[in-house]
Amino acid sequence: MGDVYKMSRYHESKLPELDQHVDNIENRIGFLESKIIELKRSEDEIKELEVIELAFKDRCRCGVAEINRFLERGFEIYHKQSTESGFIFFMAKWGLKE
Repeated sequence: MGDVYKMSRYHESKLPELDQHVDNIENRIGFLESKIIELKRSEDEIKELEVIELAFKDRCRCGVAEINRFLERGFEIYHKQSTESGFIFFMAKWGLKE
């Protein structure tokens, strides 16, 4: 029917090591992305800030629609935080420092 591939013990022992390398690379990418955003924002400041709740009780429908409206108006997701009942998103609209 189908060929079954059996990994050698050497290859099996390398999987956790490779997983750790992938995790390290993902963490470094996340750090670099945050630094890039910081550099881009050095001349900007937050002009408006909105807080939006995504509640699990309505499958996040209301919150998703509200986030989409703010994204269309030029807001960006500034920070997100999980709670027992869902998520809270902080939406920021940026502009040049005066």
